Amino acid sequence: MAMNADTRDYDIVGIIARSPWFADLPAKARQRLVEAARIRSYRKHSYLYTTGEKSTEIYCILSGRVRMLLTSAIGQEYAVTDYDPGTWLGGEFLSGDNPARLDAQINETTTVLTLPRNLVLDLAEQHPGIFKHLFTDYMFRLSGIVLLLQGMAFYPLRARLAGWFVELIEKHGTQSDGKLYLDVHLSQNDLAQLSLGSRQRINKILGEWRERGIVEMQGSRYLIRDMNALVQEMELKDDDN
Repeated sequence: MAMNADTRDYDIVGIIARSPWFADLPAKARQRLVEAARIRSYRKHSYLYTTGEKSTEIYCILSGRVRMLLTSAIGQEYAVTDYDPGTWLGGEFLSGDNPARLDAQINETTTVLTLPRNLVLDLAEQHPGIFKHLFTDYMFRLSGIVLLLQGMAFYPLRARLAGWFVELIEKHGTQSDGKLYLDVHLSQNDLAQLSLGSRQRINKILGEWRERGIVEMQGSRYLIRDMNALVQEMELKDDDN
């Protein structure tokens, strides 16, 4: 469920100016986006949009995290990636009358800026550079999807899990008293969803890492005891798959 927030609490001008989609847009056109912008907050486990939906808005994540999920006809869910603040979503709705192909699930309480799809399309007709920047941004994201598919096809579960840890540490790792922590809450179900494995196998691997002094849970976050050993776990060397 979405809740409206006061736009005066946010630097709307700066948020839109920093968007990779609206780079080089004239000030007058950018101001139209600023005036149409709205701020909404979403609760954990709700959705920005779901598979098959045709959204009338596009979104920029201001805080929180959004997980893109591929959902099967029988309800199985596979995580494609997590997006952090600063990411713009909904670009697929600017290309024809296309429905969403993935679920955009709120992974933790999240605040987003929204813009009307029709306004963005109107401005894109006048300033085609929007489509150019949108294409460039999506091609960059596509490269990440290809890496994910490579991991699914060729790498065992242990390596996939280690890869997600390393990526998340690069984004959310914090140092405290000389120790490295993954400062983002992730349950074993979250890790299973991201790594495309079962929770039971994830639990087994985490238990082995704890015994080997690589990673252990402390409170609600992970303590990374041996980053080099964690990186080595990314190698193609076992059959946990």
